[in-house]
Formats: sequence, C-alpha cells, structure tokens
Amino acid sequence: MLIALVSGLVLAAASAGRRTSAAFPQYQAAHGYDAFFYATKPLPKIAALPEVASSTPVGLPTNGTGTCACSRPINVNDFSVFEVPPKDLPRMVKLEAGTMPDQSDPYQVLASFTMEQDAGVHIGTVIRVPFAAPSQRNAVLNSANITPRGPTVAFRVVGIEAGETEFPISTTPTYDLYTTQAFSRMFNSKTVVLFAGFVRLHHGSADLPKFVTQAKALGGLSVTDLDAAENTIEVSIQPQAVGWWILSGLAALVGIIVLTQALSRQATIEAETYATLSALGVSRRQLVLLAMTRTLIIGVAGALGGMVLAFLLSPLTLVGEAELADPSTGFSFDAFVLLLGALAALMVVLALGLWPALRTARVSGRDDSAQVVRSSRIVTFLAAGGAPPSALIGVRHALERSRGRNAVPVGSAMFGSLMAVAALCATAVFGASLTHLTAAPALYGQSYDLAFGVNQTGSSAQNSHMLASLERAPGIADITAGVSGEFLVDGTLVPVIAGYSIRGPLLATVIDGRLPNAVGGADNEVAMGATTLRQLGLHVGSTVRVAPTGKAHLIPSAPYRVVGTVVLSPDTQTGGLGTGAAFNLGDLLHRQCPRGPKQEACVVKIVLESGGSFVVRAAPGPQGRAALTRLARAYPSDVNYPGPPTNLVNFGEAVNFPLIFGLVLILFGTATLTHFLVVSVVRRRREVGLLKALGFVRRQVAFSVLWQTTTVALVGIVIGVPIGVAIGRVVWRLFAENLGVLPAPVVTVWVIVAVVLGTAIVANLLAIGPALVASRSHSASLLKAE
Repeated sequence: MLIALVSGLVLAAASAGRRTSAAFPQYQAAHGYDAFFYATKPLPKIAALPEVASSTPVGLPTNGTGTCACSRPINVNDFSVFEVPPKDLPRMVKLEAGTMPDQSDPYQVLASFTMEQDAGVHIGTVIRVPFAAPSQRNAVLNSANITPRGPTVAFRVVGIEAGETEFPISTTPTYDLYTTQAFSRMFNSKTVVLFAGFVRLHHGSADLPKFVTQAKALGGLSVTDLDAAENTIEVSIQPQAVGWWILSGLAALVGIIVLTQALSRQATIEAETYATLSALGVSRRQLVLLAMTRTLIIGVAGALGGMVLAFLLSPLTLVGEAELADPSTGFSFDAFVLLLGALAALMVVLALGLWPALRTARVSGRDDSAQVVRSSRIVTFLAAGGAPPSALIGVRHALERSRGRNAVPVGSAMFGSLMAVAALCATAVFGASLTHLTAAPALYGQSYDLAFGVNQTGSSAQNSHMLASLERAPGIADITAGVSGEFLVDGTLVPVIAGYSIRGPLLATVIDGRLPNAVGGADNEVAMGATTLRQLGLHVGSTVRVAPTGKAHLIPSAPYRVVGTVVLSPDTQTGGLGTGAAFNLGDLLHRQCPRGPKQEACVVKIVLESGGSFVVRAAPGPQGRAALTRLARAYPSDVNYPGPPTNLVNFGEAVNFPLIFGLVLILFGTATLTHFLVVSVVRRRREVGLLKALGFVRRQVAFSVLWQTTTVALVGIVIGVPIGVAIGRVVWRLFAENLGVLPAPVVTVWVIVAVVLGTAIVANLLAIGPALVASRSHSASLLKAE
C-alpha cells in the first residue's frame, strides 16, 4: 500500500505536468489560427492568397454594452459579438459546456468562458445587447463613440466556449458571444456589420509579413499576429506544468526516503526468521534471493496500484487554462508516463530492497541480544527526575534501538519525523511567500494602483483632459508616463518600456541596483529584467549596445550601462515577468526634448501621440481611495486595473502546489509513523509481555506507546522546524529571483505553530491503535515462545 501511494502520487503529478504542457499546443492544433484581419467589407480573395492554408470569415455586428442579471457588468471595450459560418464554428471554438446553438434560432448564443468566470454568465442566462442602427454607419467607420440606436436583442446562452483570443494574454480578458445564421438573416439589415477573418498560414509566422502586405492591398484595415499571443498563452500555462513536475520530483525524493526506511524496518522484522532458516542450512545467497523475491512481489503489486491511483486522480489534476485547452478533461491514461513510471518504480523498489536483504542475510546467524545497550542520557535524566515508568519505557523505546530480536531501527523513524516536519515548515514558508507575492502587486512590478491608456481613437483634447484630471485629482500621490516598444540590445530584440516621472518617483520595482537616470545617474543607462539579463549573459555594471528597430529619430545606436535589475510585469507588454528592459523616457527623447523646464511638456506630447499610458498611485487613506474611484468612473474605457500575472495565478492559485505537497508529506509521514509503530509493537511484544507479568496494567502499556510516539514527534519538531524555515526561505529566494520578482520570504508564525501542534496531535492519534493492541494482549501468549 505504501509503494502504491508513493508511486501513484508521483505518477499522477508527472502525468499532470505532461498533460498540462501539451494542453494548449493540442488546442492550438485543433482550434488555433495564425492571424486575424479586420475590414469594412467582405474579403473573399483572402482565402485564395498563396500563403493562406484556410480562412474563416467572421461578421462583426456593431454592438453596445451587454446587460444581464450577472454578478459583474460587462465592459463594452472588451465585449464582441461574432457571426461565424456554422461549419466553421466547431473548428473555431471548443465547447466547454452545454450545446452548440440552433442555427435556426436567432436568439441562441455561445458565451465565452471569460463571461462565465468574471460575470457569472451560465447556461440559460439572458443577455440583452443593443446594436447600432444603419444610420450610424459613418460614425462607426470613423471610430466614433456612439450610443447604439438599433435593435436590442435578448440572447439566451445555450453553451460555454473557449476561443483562442479569449485566453488571457496579460490581465485583460475578452468577452464574446457567437450567434447563429438566423440572427444574421434577421438583424444584419438592421445594424452595421463589419467584417474580419481568422487565417491559418502554411508556414505560420514566417508567412505573416507577406500576408500582411497582401491583406492590406485587398482592403484589410489591420492584421493581428495571433502566433505571438499564442506563445504568450503557452508561456503563462507553462509554470503550472513546471509546478507539477517539481511536485512529482519532490514527492519521488521524499517517497524514496520513506520506502527505504520501510524496507529497512521490514527486513529487521524478518531477521529473526532468517536466523532460524540459516541455522537449518539455508545459505546467505538463498536468503538474499528470498528477500528479493518478496520485494519483487510487493513492488509489482505496489506499481500496479500506483498506476490505478494515478489514473483515478487524473480528472483532478487539470485545472485553470490547461483544463480549458485540453481536448479531454476526464480520465486520462498516459501510457508513456504510467507504464514507464511503473517500471521505474519497480526498479527503484528492487534497488532499495537490495541493501536491507544483504544486511539481513549477513547478520542472520549472529545473536547479539546479549550485548550491552548504552542507556540514553535523556532516559537517565527523566528517571532521575521521577518520571513515571510508562514515560521512561516509551522514551527508551523511541531513542534506543535495542539488540537482537528486540531491535527496532529507531534512527529511521527519527530521521523520517525530522524530514517530515522540516519539509512541512519549508512548504509553509514557500506557500505563505507565494500568497504574499500575489497579494502585493509591487513585488511583481505593479507598483501603481491604476493605469490609464491613451485612447488613440479619441481626440487630442480628450486625452489631454484625462491627464489634466489625473494631475488635479486630490489624493493622487504619484504619476508616471510611459510608452512601450522594442529595441535591439546587443543584437537581440528586446521588448522595452520607457517611463517619465510627472509627479513623484518613477513607479517601478527595483530588485538590485537602481532605475536609469536616478539621482546622481548619468546618461545612457538601462535597467533589465532578471530573465533578460540571464539570457543575454549580463549583470549590473555591464555595457550593452542599444539600437532602434525602426524609430531611429527616437534613439540613436549607442552604448548603455546596465544600472539595475527591475521587475517588469506583463501589464507593461514586455512579454512576461523578468523579461524586457526599462529606460528613462527623457533620456531616450533628449534629441527632441532637451533637458530643461519644457522637457516634461514635450515628453507628455509624444506619449499622447504615440498611444502611451499614465500610471498613478494614490496616497494612503480614504482620500486616495476616493480619487481612484472617481477617476475610474470618469474614464471607464481607458482605465486598466492591475492584477496578478497569469503565470503566477497558474502556479499558485489555479493549482496550490505548496498545499498539495504539504498534503503529500502528511500522507507519507502518517504512513511512515504508522509502520514504525506497528514494527515497534511487534518486535517488542516479548518485552511488553514481561512488563505486564511484572505488574504493568493496560493503561501503563498504552501510555508507553503514546510516550514513544510523542518523543519521536518532539525530536522532529525541535530539529526540523528551524531547518525547515531556513530551507523554505532559501528556496523561495531562488524561486523568486529566477521568476524575476522581488524576493520577500514570509514566515507565518501561526502556520508554523499549527504544524507543530498538528504533528504532535496526529502522531498521538496514530498511536492509539497500536497502543490499544499492545495493552489488550495477554502476557502468557506474548511469552509463550520463552
């Protein structure tokens, strides 16, 4: 059972990692596209282009904000209605729940999973959507903000789907409805319909530049590269797969230690029988073969049980975006992992059982029961202090191995207790630090409260008015303007952000060093994310060559000095945590905006023209919170709310790996301690019989077993807690630095206290069964062999 538990959990985690890693590539193969084009009229010639493998035309009826009896309003800027040909709809989206809409019903729709998650939409929900009137066509084509005056349609959701463009790239989801042919026939003449298409290219992103040129020549207004978004989605899911593999490796490591101890104790139990067989003429070689045959049978049964357990756990291991993308979310039998893993488990069990078999066969003919056993100093101290006999016997059984047929490997039990407590404490520190990270945006680079994007479809006066409102708002302490783009750094294309402080310090998080052009800084300075520094082989103090990729008037090719390591959140569009570089925008624009009193106005003008953004941080207290609320209401279409990056959510929230590992440790620790107690009671049954013959009552025998268990637990607590806390802090720092966030290990005292108390309580609960068995046995039966 122990082998089945260990191998099953290890195989389940390994299979989950492989399945999670393959989930989105499989989704991409079934439902993915390479590009999305947008136009004001149908473009049937797109499908005939030589680069195009397939094209799915889409109608986009111009809609307003959808309303429903939902838990949260739907943002009109992220809400779209699609008209997709019936034959292409199953290819374009994956049905997660419900049914496909009836194409003869104009009111049935599919809703995106994001609407289910964020707005509480479910099958049966009615969503009322207003559409633009035909008279508003010119305003729509001019990208004007309109109030729809066309029909308002009450849609009924019959299914939940997952479309490629709905997977979160950063923290801004999209909300989509997919209508029917009947809707198109009934309402397209009553509204304004724009057109788009999803395209698969023969050679993927390699064909994209040529396709963009040809699509625009045919009348396409814009083309979006979906492959780049797909790569971002895959990167965001990957930490979940890595988490499963780490969990599998840690469980395997702990499991090997547990099995080593169990096999050693089992061999010790059988040593007495082997001594009898040796006296009857059985050779050492035969004894070793006997032990290994037993180990083989146990290993085969355990490995088969582990495969069954891993298969039964498979529906529980796929969650979050991986569950949405996976073609099948039910039971999964990964033959490669499970069969190969079961064989590996059997080989490991045989290898672990070899040394105990050799050791037992070597000492089987020797009787060392007469050897003197040195008493533990702790037992001597307790005896001098007047401890009751049951306590003395229990502590001695926990600390002294004994000899001969009464021998019990107490060292393995002590090590197992220490290891379990240390691992639990380390896991608690890691889990608390991960929770603190996701709850503290500044640690993952979002050292601001709100971001306001420049609306390039709006007028310059509107954007200037928004900035003026930010500057005048009481309670807003800091404002930073910023733009994003790409530069060549030592010949490698690197996504970058450039910030300029309008009020207060630059709103960025520094891990090491400082920000570019800080007080006392020089020109031509850059800070980079930890991941980019590693990829380029750089460090703080290095000099790099920075060159433009197209906007040569903004920045000349020049050497820049790396002055710091910064945390770059995916919200900044740099591709992920730790990826990218950060510049001072005033430094980059020094040709157009020389330093001086007019530099700020010049920089702000360029930010407004280039579609940058302004991030703000409120002052602490109610005035700051009120200012944020007012600004968000005043500019609902421009505001962005910061949130934890998707890869952090996938690693720490969609799957709580520290908690799962803690549960695995509890299972392993429980099984180990139970096995130790059973072995101890069986091996020392003659001693228990002798104690009862000398006058021990049942209560004293039971309490001796409880004292034994408590002693083992206390040794693990005293040594394991400080070791575990230290390991947890070190592991978290390494993890955070590799991830590219500010390392801030957290030790939650009440959790450590809970581990200590839980260890003591669980240990004594496990001891109740063996204690009752020992106390209810009869001395005559225990001593009959004497």
